[in-house]
Amino acid sequence: MNLKRFLSRIDRHAGLFERMTVKLGLRKELSELNNVGPIYRRAAMRCLSCEKADECQAWLETRNEPANAPEYCRNRGLFSRLKATHALHH
Repeated sequence: MNLKRFLSRIDRHAGLFERMTVKLGLRKELSELNNVGPIYRRAAMRCLSCEKADECQAWLETRNEPANAPEYCRNRGLFSRLKATHALHH
């Protein structure tokens, strides 16, 4: 993979990850985690390694207030834990 394509992939997946956190209402919860840096890096790497960016983009465009990330999302477990923690505190 050439550098331009690689950087484009990073940018695309970072955008999808950000949109997913916003769509699931978890942006604030993620930013307030202890050790957010390492957690965010692992989540970003899981997202970057995903081959379903087109499906993810389509999913994000067609869901208004989803309860969970799609089944294929490599960060679904993280998002589920964040939602559960958020529910306990609110």
